[in-house]
Amino acid sequence: MNVRAVTPEDISRLGQIAEAAGLFPAEYVPDMIKPYLDGASDTWRTIDGGLSPVGFAFARLEELTDRTWNILAIAVEPEKQGQGYASRLLADIEAELDARVIVIETTQLPEQEKARAFYKAKGYELQGHVKDFFGDGEDKLIFRKAIQ
Repeated sequence: MNVRAVTPEDISRLGQIAEAAGLFPAEYVPDMIKPYLDGASDTWRTIDGGLSPVGFAFARLEELTDRTWNILAIAVEPEKQGQGYASRLLADIEAELDARVIVIETTQLPEQEKARAFYKAKGYELQGHVKDFFGDGEDKLIFRKAIQ
């Protein structure tokens, strides 16, 4: 499992992973990654499972905060889930960031149950619940972890 910085050559594969994992449509990735490739402080990491990426993580520094980072996406292709790839990505991104606090947002929907359990197992605590944030009946849950 090799974790590394994302390159422009990874964009298509990351879109495939995001879509296969049910995170968001593949066509979102080029616009999401553009600020990072243009030098923004965003962090994009990928993990290889052999010859090509099998997962990725994306974090952004929250504006007007003291080193609070938001992990906006962690995705691993479905066939590789449960094999430690997400744990390795999360550990890598936590170590790389100059963070005081990291937040991760998800939904309360049943299909996100595994993600919520994963965050809790990694020391993230549920801190907030915003009703209907993503759409009617799709609440946002906010997890937080203090980093020293």
